[in-house]
Amino acid sequence: MNYNEEELIAYLCLKVNGIGDKTAIRIAGYMEDFNNFCKNTQNLINFTTDKGTKVVNQVQIEEIKTVLTEYIIDYSKSIQEIWVSVLVKDFVKNALLELQNTTLESLSINPFLIKAFGFTDHKEVVTFYFYQKITRSIVTSWGFTIEYLLRCSGAENSELGGFDMKVHRNNLQYHFQIKSSPVMSVEQVRALNAHFKNVDDKVNNLLFLGISYGNKSKINEQIKTNLIDYPNSVMIGKELWDFIAEETGYYEKILGWIDEIANFEPIKFSNEIDKKRNLLIMEWEQQYSTGKKSIDKVLENFL
Repeated sequence: MNYNEEELIAYLCLKVNGIGDKTAIRIAGYMEDFNNFCKNTQNLINFTTDKGTKVVNQVQIEEIKTVLTEYIIDYSKSIQEIWVSVLVKDFVKNALLELQNTTLESLSINPFLIKAFGFTDHKEVVTFYFYQKITRSIVTSWGFTIEYLLRCSGAENSELGGFDMKVHRNNLQYHFQIKSSPVMSVEQVRALNAHFKNVDDKVNNLLFLGISYGNKSKINEQIKTNLIDYPNSVMIGKELWDFIAEETGYYEKILGWIDEIANFEPIKFSNEIDKKRNLLIMEWEQQYSTGKKSIDKVLENFL
């Protein structure tokens, strides 16, 4: 995906019922630029095919207006900043949906861990496995969002196997495998090393591990001791973001944008987590009673 104005128009249009890829792209071409799309959305009623058929109907136009109201804080901001806003809002929405869809049955309760930790309070069990499920899901989802944010900051897809994105600098191509956190297993590092070795042209293609946050003191020993050409083959945190955007201070800028977006969100995520946890505890009590006897009753299902 190219993170330009037309792609942004198409991305937002795809959130409307009945608008698919082809129609979204046609709308983007018709509206020409994002400012026109926002200010003159109603003009889409005049957009017809060669046979005179309306491309979108009034109901869909109203849905587009609703999407714009929901996603766009300030139309005067740069396309780059608006892209960041849209991507982060989508991440938060998906995280809330994951939270809402979590049930007792979806918690992966491990009877061995329950015994090892000596859990005797059912609230401890629910809390432990609920937080585990939500944390894993959110961390995975955020990893994908980080890649999208880096692409809208100046990177593009890499064509090299094992690498996520690239940027052009001084007639060279810098390719990155992106990790959200500064922690990798030995197996992951070895897999990345294999991708490094599979690239024949290492003169014009420079290869890196890109880590979205932290600094080199936070990188775990598996990376430090096993990654080819460490530390030269790593860009982390501020260094990575500023390099991708080709702008000193970009790391602080994008953090500020995300902070601003969060301040406009009507829902506080931590409150939603607490509410869901309490609902799951109530559901447990209704089904299994309370305390150790309820835990034992649940564990009987594993016999």
